[in-house]
Amino acid sequence: EMVGAPASRAFALGRQALVILLRAIGVRKGDRVGVCGFTCLSVVEAVKDCGAVPVYLDIDETLCISPEAIGRCRPGSLRAVLLQHTLGFPGKLDELLSACAAIGADVIEDCAHAMGCFWKRKRLGQFGLGAIYSFQWEKPYTTGQGGMLTVNSASLLARVEEEITRWAVPLSRADDWKLECQRRIHSLLKAFGLETRARNHWHWFGSGDVPEELQDLTDAFLLYPGCIQPAGERMSAAGLSRLKDWPRIQQIRRDNVALICEAFARAGLPLWPVPPEADCTLLRYPLLMARKAEILAEARRNNLDIAGWYHSPVHPLPPQILAQVDYRAGDCPQSESLIARLVHIPTGTGLRRKTLDRIVGLLAAKERL
Repeated sequence: EMVGAPASRAFALGRQALVILLRAIGVRKGDRVGVCGFTCLSVVEAVKDCGAVPVYLDIDETLCISPEAIGRCRPGSLRAVLLQHTLGFPGKLDELLSACAAIGADVIEDCAHAMGCFWKRKRLGQFGLGAIYSFQWEKPYTTGQGGMLTVNSASLLARVEEEITRWAVPLSRADDWKLECQRRIHSLLKAFGLETRARNHWHWFGSGDVPEELQDLTDAFLLYPGCIQPAGERMSAAGLSRLKDWPRIQQIRRDNVALICEAFARAGLPLWPVPPEADCTLLRYPLLMARKAEILAEARRNNLDIAGWYHSPVHPLPPQILAQVDYRAGDCPQSESLIARLVHIPTGTGLRRKTLDRIVGLLAAKERL
């Protein structure tokens, strides 16, 4: 009801929702699926779990797929395209949809970052055959882990149900309660203002938003095995509770973006362009900076929530193993260029004016160097 879709189904992970949706629209072994050349490994894992081949499409200044990248594909060469609304930005959506139609590619929207976002007063998620959402910790609407698919037709829902029956196994009560415990710990950390400090310490143990120089997955890298699990009882309860609070969360994020824009303007930092057709609840507020590595290191030292993902075209994979997910250096030059400069700051409920001033002070100082 909130996103205006006829039906939805919840899963233990967002990538599981994507696997089911890809299979439901008919993606099979050997098909080619267009993905954003600036994305998360979870997306690519879902494509490969279907036996399909990810085709990386370069981005433009919106951080979303460039319509020209789709236009360079031959008609019939892509079975589907995943339109990722990066950080909540829809990209050049009208042109993207036209480009997909011109080559005969089905459209799935990746709304992992885009809950509460609109294009021409129509909610994102309503422009393709269906959409997927992620409820991971960093997302605007979160159950700790988990995800959702939505469909825009009764016929697709019937195929989704067939795929769930074919592939899904129940989430164990132990795993459901384990995540419940993690949610409660996370809530306590957030209540005491320790979330960013805990995340920064966790980075040093090889998890989360880890810069490439702090990790090496080369020897241990394995694709996700592809288990499909519908959301458990505790996860569902957490999701319904969070849903009731969504209007407040959404308004706080929008108010914080306004505060960020005011602070950036005072500090002489550039505002991110948003097309007039878009109405966004942003996951994070982006900025291009020449000294990305210095900024991230100083932010960690000062327990400031400045992040840099994605650190590679398929985050968090380092360059030496991107070939294992079919990405070759130079496939997406614009993405590779922007990755070297992109940082972003929080818009969520934990952002405080004093913290924002410290973040902006650090960014402004680095910009002036």
